[in-house]
Amino acid sequence: MRAGLQYPFPTRTDARPLCIAHRGAPLYAPEASAQGYAFAADLGSEMWEVDIHLTGDRVPVACHDAVVGDLRIADCARADLVGFMDLDQLVRHARARGQGLYLDLKAQGSGLPCLEILSKHGFEPAVLGAFDDDEARALIAAQSPWPVSVLVRPGEDPFARAEATQADIIHLCWEHASARPQDLVTPELIAEAQRRGLGLALWHEERPEVLRDLLSLPALGICTNQPELIGGFESLGDHGIEVVCHRGINHIAPENTLAGARLTYDMGCDWLELDVRTTRDGEIVVLHDATLDRTTNGNGPILAKDWADIADLDAGSWKSAHWQDERLPRLAEMIDLAKARGRRIYIENKAVPARQLLEFVEARDFLQDCFFWSPDPTLLREMRQLSPQANIKSNIIHHVSFNTMVDELSPQICEIQVADWEVEAPLCRAHGIRPMLQFFGEDPAVFARIAEWRPEMVNLDRADLLLAALKAAL
Repeated sequence: MRAGLQYPFPTRTDARPLCIAHRGAPLYAPEASAQGYAFAADLGSEMWEVDIHLTGDRVPVACHDAVVGDLRIADCARADLVGFMDLDQLVRHARARGQGLYLDLKAQGSGLPCLEILSKHGFEPAVLGAFDDDEARALIAAQSPWPVSVLVRPGEDPFARAEATQADIIHLCWEHASARPQDLVTPELIAEAQRRGLGLALWHEERPEVLRDLLSLPALGICTNQPELIGGFESLGDHGIEVVCHRGINHIAPENTLAGARLTYDMGCDWLELDVRTTRDGEIVVLHDATLDRTTNGNGPILAKDWADIADLDAGSWKSAHWQDERLPRLAEMIDLAKARGRRIYIENKAVPARQLLEFVEARDFLQDCFFWSPDPTLLREMRQLSPQANIKSNIIHHVSFNTMVDELSPQICEIQVADWEVEAPLCRAHGIRPMLQFFGEDPAVFARIAEWRPEMVNLDRADLLLAALKAAL
């Protein structure tokens, strides 16, 4: 990189590549949207990749394509582009969320207007990148105080591109160049980049087996459509907490859905909490409420419906139109997903007959990979009577005393509120019961305390806020 850059590329103390969210979080919100970039930050991104086009009045806006529907961006005034973010807005959003910006300059001549806006705000960190060598050369000629990257297509010589532009970073866009594109980033390529003083950035990647290899490379950053795969809990190493997600990552994905479950596990959370009920014909379905009204486009009690009546209901649009293809999952599907990912489930039994649920889980060889609770104390006691081997969770507050809880249920896990943690957690440990903290709030100060306590387990709605607190504590 050029010596004396005012705003050099940021690096982590552990030398791990930064997580660069490609167009935000397009699996969970519209690409290049404020919500998508906010979700990316929640999921652990450190920079936002932003495609830049210029409006007719030369305002840089976030948009991948030059034409969107009937609109040609270059022919429109900024005021006419409702729903598009401009760079000035993005800078403010990124600064508020502690994110860098990686600008992919799609429009010819867009680099210098971007420099003006970044300079006006004194924003750091940022990178300005381009496929167009003339655009990169113009930035170098303007003495950009931010690193300049050249985006390198498959088959192009990255070093020839860098030499032709004097860019600081080679950004390899090789995700489709091979079934194993990581093998193209050879030791020789890395050594030559280091010899030339060039930074290395890598394409957008979502394949776990490829990401594992890329994360071991001395790259500045890796782009991804799924920031949780790079910036989630696994980026922390061994942090000592088993994270239990209450109805999934439910501030992003609709609760009790396969999409929410996949996101939970992709983020590196250990346990998915879900709720189960039965249909009229005995199918065990994942649903919190006794009725379908709140979280589907159906209505009425689930016990009045057969599975065939509800299998095709929309279980996502209540959250946002982005999730319109989500359907009600059955418990079997959730167990299959957990087993495939090597993860576990907390099953809250709303109203499934105890024997039916236990036999269902045992038949799938999942009894030791889950634990149970029910708001119905009679149902919970029956589950314990039927299965001494089942993992049961309880709460001291639901019993006359701690000893009564132990006598009635012999629970493996005891859930504890924040206010009671420092008293009840040692008591549970002394009796061989695993304490699990519960916090369904959003107060950053409480999450800072949780990060300090490092509880064995924590059941929460906002795993992202715990992730942020743990990163802040590093």
